[in-house]
Amino acid sequence: MRKRIGVIIACPENDYQHNVLSGIFAQANAYNFDVFVFSPLAHVTSNSKEHVQGELNIFNLINFELLDAIIIVPISLTENNDTSIVNALLERLKSECKIPVVSIDIPLQDYPVIRTDEKTPFAQITDHLIDVHGCKNISVLNGPEGYDGSQIRLSGIEESMQKHGLNLNKEQVYYGDFWYTSGEALAQKYVSKKLPLPDAIICTSDYMAIGLTNALIRGGIKIPEQVIITGFDAVAEASMNNPPVTTYKPYLYDTAAKAVTYIHKQLSPKEAEKPVQFQEQAYLCLGQTCGCPQDEAYTHARIRQNQYMLQQNFGDKKFWNGIGIGTLFESYTNEILTGTSSTGECLLKIYESKYLIQPYEYLYLCLNQNWTDSDFDFEKGYSQQMNLCLFADKDKANPGDSNHIFYGKGHEKLFPSKQMLPDFALNQKTSSPQVYYFFPVHFNTVSLGYMIIQNNLSEEYIPGLVVRNYIRMINNALEMSRTRNKIISLSEHDMMTNLYNRRGLDRAIRVMNARAKKGDKWLAIVADMDGLKFLNDNFGHAKGDEGLNFIADTMRKIAGQDEACVRNGGDEFAIVGLGRYTDKEIKERIRQFNALINAYNTDSPVPFNASIGYCLNPWGKPEAFDKTMEQADVNMYLDKRQKKNRR
Repeated sequence: MRKRIGVIIACPENDYQHNVLSGIFAQANAYNFDVFVFSPLAHVTSNSKEHVQGELNIFNLINFELLDAIIIVPISLTENNDTSIVNALLERLKSECKIPVVSIDIPLQDYPVIRTDEKTPFAQITDHLIDVHGCKNISVLNGPEGYDGSQIRLSGIEESMQKHGLNLNKEQVYYGDFWYTSGEALAQKYVSKKLPLPDAIICTSDYMAIGLTNALIRGGIKIPEQVIITGFDAVAEASMNNPPVTTYKPYLYDTAAKAVTYIHKQLSPKEAEKPVQFQEQAYLCLGQTCGCPQDEAYTHARIRQNQYMLQQNFGDKKFWNGIGIGTLFESYTNEILTGTSSTGECLLKIYESKYLIQPYEYLYLCLNQNWTDSDFDFEKGYSQQMNLCLFADKDKANPGDSNHIFYGKGHEKLFPSKQMLPDFALNQKTSSPQVYYFFPVHFNTVSLGYMIIQNNLSEEYIPGLVVRNYIRMINNALEMSRTRNKIISLSEHDMMTNLYNRRGLDRAIRVMNARAKKGDKWLAIVADMDGLKFLNDNFGHAKGDEGLNFIADTMRKIAGQDEACVRNGGDEFAIVGLGRYTDKEIKERIRQFNALINAYNTDSPVPFNASIGYCLNPWGKPEAFDKTMEQADVNMYLDKRQKKNRR
């Protein structure tokens, strides 16, 4: 069996995370490792804290005993200097994880860290500003002062300036938080003339560079004529800004690959290392904020990657290797899913819309065992048993819901949540290394389950914005289905006993009729509580209610799995079924009913009693069910009369 590497990351669509995953996958493929990616799809700094809490629940799924090593990507989990998410993960790692752990770029306690070379890029950025643009007076907008990565970036700038006979004025080094707001705050000082403009400002993140550039332009300062600005990270927003920001694509691929090689050393110290196979090189990405001719090929590629296309060429095979966000929204999937009338139909429509997140090898929708019941809501973790509600294999298209959708009594495919994957997936043997993406399915803080997208590790496509919004549509649809089920349940069940009421019985009968086969028989068992008025008058209505609940529970105990147990009226109950019944088996149930009552009354100071009767009739004629109920009622009153005569 292949070694399994777990990756803890957030929001894989972001450029940094995307590049890290690419490097991990390429090197894991070289070592023949499978990769399990556990990832919230939302930004951890989202304003919707309840949604983020629901997203982060996916980390509670991780079973370290099924993995051989862990790679954690803290930068994706620590935006705005908030380390609470990482701290919670560290507690779990310390208490539960006995396997090698490696961090990327940010040190975590005493775990080893593989760092990206951030000194060389800033030396090259500074070289460009001095050699090409003649800049001498250079300011720096850096990250947090206490973050050692900020000092590493700064050292590259200082090294280049010293090489050119220049010194960096430490008073022109400003500290922020890598976000737009830091750039905007610094811009206000230049616009208000509290600070003199330098020749250039090197920002150690693209987001700070974008915030600075746009705020300066709004303040009447021309870019790059009056001041040059550069960024770092080559995020999509930099290339699509107006003007596009000159930035730098770092060595993330190499860093991630080295993290996998480090793990290989821990797991197989005697085996030879495999060299990193570079797919993308680090380089300076020229925009317009430094005054150089723009790298149009790079900019156009990023724009196309993120554009919202309304009309797609569905005949183009490349189209199916990563559908755009425009196609997702214009498919009206959100309306289709939320407009379904039942849970089964909702799952069917999810299955039919799976083309939107191609490519994949296998797709699994695993939901909590009682996810439709709000009395079993989870906010942390998952139910002990998960239900594989939907499964898709890209190479098989067997017709019929039953080949893909597993929902409802007797149709579930259950597996323990601690094994994370269904049995057949956990033990499958594939010809090449695989990646399994575990994404949360939830509504705000309520955990519904998770989706697994399985792919060949060599597949270049990494789930991003389309998958995030597709799963959000599924979240909303499943929650609407839960709400609909709750409303229907309340309208179809007796409040006191939780048995079906007459409305619930009517729906159950429609379902039975739809599933009926030739040779089936209608079954009706009718019970009526004896002496309810006497109990109410002499012991109070609470005792009468206790008796009703006891008779209801007793009826429930003798009811079959696919039968409807009903409170027909004040003190009358019924069991209704359709199938291959015999008088002998029904009489045995009647005997069990009476035995349960007698056993209770043996030790109870206040006895509860009920009369009972049944009827069987062939299914087929429209009036067959009504006649069955009428005759069962007659037989119940015969039993009641016989009891009175005996007394």
